[in-house]
Amino acid sequence: MLARVLLGLALLAATPLISNAAVINGNFETGNLTGWSSLGSAHVTTAAIGVTPTEGTYQGYIETTGNFTALSSAIIPFLGLTNSDIMALAQGIPTNGTGLSQDVTVSAGDTLTFDWNFLTDELDEEATFNDFGFLVVNGTAFLLASRNTSTFDTTSPPAGFDGQTGWMSDSYTFGTAGTFKIGFGVFNVGDSGHNSVLLIDNVNLPVPEPGTFVLLALALPVMILRKCRK
Repeated sequence: MLARVLLGLALLAATPLISNAAVINGNFETGNLTGWSSLGSAHVTTAAIGVTPTEGTYQGYIETTGNFTALSSAIIPFLGLTNSDIMALAQGIPTNGTGLSQDVTVSAGDTLTFDWNFLTDELDEEATFNDFGFLVVNGTAFLLASRNTSTFDTTSPPAGFDGQTGWMSDSYTFGTAGTFKIGFGVFNVGDSGHNSVLLIDNVNLPVPEPGTFVLLALALPVMILRKCRK
């Protein structure tokens, strides 16, 4: 009888926990984009660019100008958006840029947290060149920064840029459980020449601790053995 109880408890303890999947490589410390899908010019970088990551050695880097940037008409559906979703941000008609995304599984009430920094080389240009960066969650775009709506540090920007917002922290709380696409995008507006960059780091979702029932299942065999030995 004892052997059967122990076997049953062992099988229960060995059953995989159904829990939320953390964001894969949300701090980019693999040194690459493992876990992320991208369209356009996306990579990881270090403090060598003139901006120190908020966590670890690496940070995500997506830009509006470069050899591998993509047309906005391709990036918008890649991020699960429509043209009207982007136009609702009221920042102008995008030309090209980069998107970065991955799917995450969450419970209702889970909160996504992340750090971002928007850099641009458009501050010396006309206001019509209103490059912008944004967050995407489940088919909805949320403006993070733009050339015309953000406050920039112009005294010590990294080489190649007129200014940067500096690191900001943001969050999004999921109202329902499910698997959703999260992502980030950055777009040129009005041209495809001057560069703007969205740096991303420390993208996190909570990972639940093992449930009390499973912890009890792990402890019970030891308790039963001790009792049998008395």
